[in-house]
Amino acid sequence: MQTAIYIGLAFLMGTSMSIYLPMNSSMSKYVGSSITANVIFFSVGLVTSMLILVLFGETDTLARTRDVPIHLFLTGFLSAFIVLGATFLIPHIGARIFFILLVTGQVLMAVAVSHFGILESPMDPIGIKKLIGAALVITGAIISAG
Repeated sequence: MQTAIYIGLAFLMGTSMSIYLPMNSSMSKYVGSSITANVIFFSVGLVTSMLILVLFGETDTLARTRDVPIHLFLTGFLSAFIVLGATFLIPHIGARIFFILLVTGQVLMAVAVSHFGILESPMDPIGIKKLIGAALVITGAIISAG
């Protein structure tokens, strides 16, 4: 049962990802700035995250942040870069092309990360099946968005 819930949540996250970036692009039109829209996005996200942290009683885990390697804090930078980039790019190249490129980048980087075991990921060497699978996913994204 728990696995089914996790699968459902992952699917919901995928559907949400397809709308939250264009939503932020729309916000940038209203406020007149991709950067301002990004600040609003992350401010609401910060408040939401803090509320969830408090509601689930995990505030004691904040003390462990001193043990986190410094390079892992770049996730905040990457998140801001991705959301700001999407906010700026979607009005210029369209959601369809943006998501094709997003999926392509995700698939190719996932193959590299798993092949080399980057960031404590289990090593899963590149093989012909993995390359064919990656090509099929990318091709599928192109065909379905076309």
